[in-house]
Parts: sequence; structure tokens; C-alpha cells
Amino acid sequence: MIILLSKKMKPVMLQKRHKKATLYLHLLFMLLTGLILTPAAQAGGDPSIVWDGSKPPQGVYFYWYELSFYTGFAPRTQNPARAHIQLSRGNQLRVTLVMGPDELDDYAEDLVLRHETYRKLLDKGIIKLSVNKAYERFAEAMETNRVVELATSRASLDPDTYRQKSAAVMAALNPGRVFPIRIPVNRILSTWHQHLAGIQEQDLTDTVVRLDAANAILPGRVNLYTLTPEQIVLLEAAATLARSGGGADDPAFTAKAEEFLQAATQGHYPVKDGNIDVVEFTSIIPVGTLQSTIKYKQWTLTSFGVTGIWKLIPRKEGRGQLGMVDYLSPNPGYGYIPLLQYQHATGIYYNAFHSAGVRTQLNAARFLPKEWRHVAGERNPKKNYQNLWLVSRGPASHGCTRLPSGSMSELRHMLPSSSDLLEKVATYRNLPQCYDLFDIDGNGTPEVMGVQYYLAFAGVKHTPTNAYAQNNRKDFYGWMYGDNISYNSDDSAVIKETLTCRFVGKKAKEAQTFQNQPLYEAEFPPEAIQFYQLKPTAFNSPGGYTFNRELRRIGIGYDADMKRLYLK
Repeated sequence: MIILLSKKMKPVMLQKRHKKATLYLHLLFMLLTGLILTPAAQAGGDPSIVWDGSKPPQGVYFYWYELSFYTGFAPRTQNPARAHIQLSRGNQLRVTLVMGPDELDDYAEDLVLRHETYRKLLDKGIIKLSVNKAYERFAEAMETNRVVELATSRASLDPDTYRQKSAAVMAALNPGRVFPIRIPVNRILSTWHQHLAGIQEQDLTDTVVRLDAANAILPGRVNLYTLTPEQIVLLEAAATLARSGGGADDPAFTAKAEEFLQAATQGHYPVKDGNIDVVEFTSIIPVGTLQSTIKYKQWTLTSFGVTGIWKLIPRKEGRGQLGMVDYLSPNPGYGYIPLLQYQHATGIYYNAFHSAGVRTQLNAARFLPKEWRHVAGERNPKKNYQNLWLVSRGPASHGCTRLPSGSMSELRHMLPSSSDLLEKVATYRNLPQCYDLFDIDGNGTPEVMGVQYYLAFAGVKHTPTNAYAQNNRKDFYGWMYGDNISYNSDDSAVIKETLTCRFVGKKAKEAQTFQNQPLYEAEFPPEAIQFYQLKPTAFNSPGGYTFNRELRRIGIGYDADMKRLYLK
């Protein structure tokens, strides 16, 4: 994240002339790229809005910044190619993991390993729980859903039965986010055959035409932005067969199409008994993006800062420990939750996925309802909370992508443990006007991705000041989508004009526009992090940062360093 310097700050860089020059160059970069915002531009919002407090806030209460660990039940993959991360209009991030045999086999054992590690750290007095009771809820859910029993049953069950049980427990622990995908292959190939048959041979040499043809075999699940020589050969062979006059059920076309599908997805969507049969885990996360807007047609849209394909990158400049993707900033504002960088801005500054980034002070944020301001602590009911982590789903940042703090911990958990593998994770950032049209449950009806999170606020110098919209569904959607949304008689929402993007090379470009697409509104689950205190060393010492990072890497398939966890 790019941080503005206030007059009260006295950075060490000003002590030396060359460091002072670096600061000036950074400020010049921000000026040229439009990242310096005037106080008036930062303020925004409507000072007359006070949110409704009839429901608890979708956020995390705390006193002051402390360490935390993840206590949710999302799966983890050690294969970077199984994760798809996409930012889209509506200010939400879709994270989809395609669960393969390894992920399903390891799910219960991964949970048991995390639970046992937390328990050992507590029993040995290495950590002490504080602030909240998310750990107790984690342990209770483990017992209620008999996770240990599932893990120990693996040796006595055949692989298919065990994986079915694993998927069932995953679904029970993650309501509404686990999707058994079962798509008839003949339906896919019929549509793809028609698409290929309509392409002239000479047109298939065009990069855009070729990419569109490749991704059309399984829209939203094949997301190629460049093709390998092998994929091009298979695609051209399938197109030739489609143009030859044979039908979609021609054995030669079927064989070539299925071969291309496996090459295009690295085998992640296998065909079994005439169906693509997999399990997917999909999380829709509200996010804050660049504190700037663009004009598109009649709409004013939040800018995304950068668009296109961006891979996660290691932190090579900064004030904390360097050299890894899962960087921990010494700035307490990030809550000591890892950042995942995707762009080096200038000097020590990076743009990254990170936590809420600002604290909403309960005694100062007047747009918060009174019911949210006076809340007793969960672990210490005699002491009221002082701060609340909320992400603003809208213009919020100087360049980064802000996630709810619990969701950021979950995103870090879902991705591979090691930094080397994190570097292979690609993220897809649409143009701000492009929606994510995705068939989330594989039933053949694509929907515009959305999430039931209706909080957006403006701020000055990282302090929330005013709300952009009232925190209810229709008022928020009126602010977020403008006149591009309508409602059916059953109150379900429809996006009138759905523009989608394609990714060519590393660039996002406008693709197709669809009319009257249903809006999928995922539930936003409670954020699952447990605050704790570290006993063997200061939490902000080198050993503290190393401990924090290593604890978040715990998982089957990763050889954790027990010395870093003070367990050896």
C-alpha cells in the first residue's frame, strides 16, 4: 500500500540526502499517477448518513493491534494453478479453488494439524489467547463435525468414499461456499462445437479469436490468457474437425475436445461417466480499491488502480523482513496480517492484497450506529472494545486492494504455504466496468457475482469519516450499481447490462455484453481470526515476525520449521 506522509511523521529517510531524494521521487510518482488525493477528495461520503445498527456489524472488534491466527475452515491448496482470483465490478474478489484428490485427501488432516499446533502452543505457554473466543468456536466445530474421526478413517476407506466424506464435512463447515460441480460433457461439447464451426480457418490465427475459442470450452473455468504450442495444436485440430461437417458427437471431435480440455485446465476438470465431476470452493469477498473514480457511460465507477494479469511477487523493499511474498509489515495498521504483493510501485512501496488497513474508532466514527459503539469484550466482558475492523466496499486505498481482516487471513490460508509457490499464483483484475459472470454451481446459468456486504465509507488520512450509502441492500446497490440494477417480483436482483472482460497476454480488455443477468448474492461469513499474545519474544521482533508467518504456513504438504514456532 502507498502511504501518505503527514507533518507529524519523522521518517529516517529524511536524515540522509539520497533518502530524501527517494522520498521526493516517490511523491512525484504519486502525483503523476493520480494517487495523491486532496483532503476534500478523500473526505467524500455523506455526513448526514448514520448506519442502521439493528444487526451486528460485519467486521472484527478489537482493543488495539495484536497478533492473530486463522480459525476458519477454508481448504488449502499447495498447487498454485488450482486457485483463481478475480477482481470485478461491484468491488468484490472471487476466489475459487478447484479441489483435486490431494486437496480432498488432505482437508481433514490439515484441520487436525492446525488444531494440534494451536493446542501445543497454548499448552506450552508459547501463546496466550486474548480479545475474542474464535479459537474455542474452532475447536467446538472440529468436535461437532467429527473431523478427527474423518481424518483417522482415511486408511480404512476407498479413495472415492473418503473424498465424498471430506467434501461433505467441508460443506458443513463452510455453508454456501462448497459446490459439487457436475456438468454433462455433451452439453459442453455441443456448445463448443458450434462456436468452433463458426470460425474461419484464417481467423483462428488471430490472438483474440484463438483465446476466445479456447476459453469457450468451459467459460469461467478455463481462463487462459496465453496459449502453449501444445494447446494451439489441439485447438486447431478440434476446430478443423468441427468445420468438417461432423457433429459434436463425432468420436474424433469428442476425443480431441476432451484432450484439449485437460490440456487447458492441467487436468483439473476430469471427465467421469460422461460428466465433468469436481468439487469447488468459492469465496466472494468485498474489497476496497483505489480512492479514485472513473467515468464510464453514465456511471461513476471505483477505479481499480491496475488491471490485467498480475502475479504475486516477493517483497524486496520495505521496512520489515524481506524476500518473501507473505510479507508482514511493521506498520501496526495492517494488523500484523500478511500482505500479498502484486505490484512494485516505487522505493519501499508496493500495491498488495492486505487487511482492512484502517481501524474504525468506536468513539469517533459518527456514521456508526450507537448499538455498534458500546460492545463488551468477548474474553473480558468488563472492558468494551475500542476499535472495529471494517472494509469499505468502494474507493478506499492509495493503490492496494483491501480485504476484511478475517478474509485476508483466510486468503493467505487458502493459497500455498511456501513463498516460492505463492509467486506462481496469478490474479485477474478486470477493467472497473467489467463484471464477473460465472456459473458458480455449474447448473448452466451464469450469474453476476456479488456479496451481501453493504458497507462503504470515506476517510481522511486513514481515519473513516462519512458513509457513502446507507447500509441496507437496495440503498447500497443504488450507490454501487446505479441504474444498472433492477428487481424481480421475488426481490431477486438483475444486472441490466453486464459487460465482461477478456484477458489477452497480461491485459484486460472489454469482451461481450449480456442483458438482464441475475445477481448472485453470496453470504458474507463471520470473520474467523483469533487474537493472541506471544510469550517467548516480542511480537514485533524478528523472531515474532518469523513465528507469525510460519504459523500461517502450517499445512499438509509443507515442512514447517518447529524452531521458528518455539516447539523445538
